[in-house]
Amino acid sequence: MIDVAPRIAQRAAELRHEFDRSFAEPPSAAVSADHDLLGVRLDEQQFALRLSDIAGLFVDKKITPVPGAGGFLLGIAGFRGVIAPVYDLQRLLGCPAVRDPRWLVIAASASVGFAFAGFEGQLRVSASAITPQQRGEMQMLTSGVVQHHDVLRPIIELNRALKAIET
Repeated sequence: MIDVAPRIAQRAAELRHEFDRSFAEPPSAAVSADHDLLGVRLDEQQFALRLSDIAGLFVDKKITPVPGAGGFLLGIAGFRGVIAPVYDLQRLLGCPAVRDPRWLVIAASASVGFAFAGFEGQLRVSASAITPQQRGEMQMLTSGVVQHHDVLRPIIELNRALKAIET
């Protein structure tokens, strides 16, 4: 019969030592080179949104039309006790208006919602997968292009979308 108690006690002591040491050392200066994005679909085109620009993602949210709303404004919706305007992200990018948008994101920097056609999942990519903005018609709202699984997706900057709404 093998006595495992001494090995368990030794392993527990090692784990305690590692745990205590992790608090004694300064935080690691290594910064992750990965970028977290959401894959979205606008008018059958694939785009990406920076996860850091988003406060929330919602599905099948009721949007209430408001009198006199026109242009990019679809209406208002309630989000965790806050009423926010909801804009058509597709129209802001020059695509046809979205019909019955299923998905909404709330901007992290303001209580403003953006509606779009489809959500395709979270993307984690390395910094090398992102290329700087190229000249194009969507340049006003995008900051670059990300390649993920052989698909090139322009990256929509929600702060730029907010500025476009203001003007």
